Amino acid sequence: MTKKNDNQKDDDKKITSDDLKDLIKEAEAIDEEKTKEEEENAAQSGGDEDEINKLKEALARTMADFQNFKRRAEEDKMRFVKFANADLLKELLPIIDNFDRACIHVPDELKEDVWAKGVVSTHDELMKALDKIGVKKTETVGQKFDPIKHDALMSGPGEQDVIIEELEPGYTYNGETIKAAKVKVGDGSEG
Repeated sequence: MTKKNDNQKDDDKKITSDDLKDLIKEAEAIDEEKTKEEEENAAQSGGDEDEINKLKEALARTMADFQNFKRRAEEDKMRFVKFANADLLKELLPIIDNFDRACIHVPDELKEDVWAKGVVSTHDELMKALDKIGVKKTETVGQKFDPIKHDALMSGPGEQDVIIEELEPGYTYNGETIKAAKVKVGDGSEG
């Protein structure tokens, strides 16, 4: 009986060609599943790379926008300071004009006085300080009339549209007129 049992066991162990075909199909199916999983993983990691690239681009745009914002904010700040300074200077210009007139019209008997010389010296220092920050007197006499820089109050004999007399000084601040000079302009007639 042992021999029969051994033979029977061997028969049970025998694999048929159908069994082999089934095993091959199973192995192919498993291999196909693994291949699909690998492809999906590769596609997903490729999708991750796309997502990373999109995020990098968005970050670069955001950084550029921030730099532009920062630059514009700085420009706005400088523009505000410039206009605030111009407003302050406009308030001070009449005082400066009076100081100019006082220094020009120092009486002859006081021209050698130490106190009068100190006042004139203070005036000169003030004008240098104003020049240093960008405040300049507008050129007038002998210049062609410019309605942006000059305010014609009267005309008289002289070369057409050329300033013949300054009645009150004008000023520019960093190249922009903050007070037009009041002038007399030639009318083209000979006098």
